[in-house]
Amino acid sequence: MAKPVNISTKWTLPLKIFLPILWGTFFGLITIAFWFSDAPSVGAMPIGSFRLLISSFLFTGMAVLYFSFMQLKRVEVDEHFLYVTNYKDTARYPFHNVEKLETANYFLFKIVRIYLKESGIFGKKIIFLSNQFRLQEVLKQRTELVDLFEK
Repeated sequence: MAKPVNISTKWTLPLKIFLPILWGTFFGLITIAFWFSDAPSVGAMPIGSFRLLISSFLFTGMAVLYFSFMQLKRVEVDEHFLYVTNYKDTARYPFHNVEKLETANYFLFKIVRIYLKESGIFGKKIIFLSNQFRLQEVLKQRTELVDLFEK
C-alpha cells in the first residue's frame, strides 16, 4: 500500500486556523478596548457610532472567515481512498462514494469541491484548496478520478 499523497496546498492550515485566530484576537482586543474607552469621540465620529462600527467589522469579518477559510479541509489520496481531515477528525472515503469533483478558479486560489454520494462526517460536500502540481500528478495515475471531474 502506497503512502497517501497530499493534494491540498500547504496554505490550508494557516488559512483555516491561524488567520481566524489572529483576526479574532487582534480586532477583538481593539473592539474591547473601544467599548471600555471613556473618550467622547474617535476622530470626528462619536464613540457610540464607532463602537457599533468596529463591532460590526469584527463580527462580519469572523462570519466571512467562517464561511470561507474555516470550511477548508486537507485531502490526501492513495490507490483506493480519499482521506479528508479538518486537523481534528479524519475520514476515509472510497472512490466509489465520490459523486463528482468540481474546480473553481478564484485568482490566487484553485478550489476543488468533492461531492459524495452518501453523507460522511464532513457532510456531502468537501472543499479544499488544491496544490495543482500534486493534483495533476495524482490525476495522471488514477484515471477513475479524472472521470469524476467537471470543469
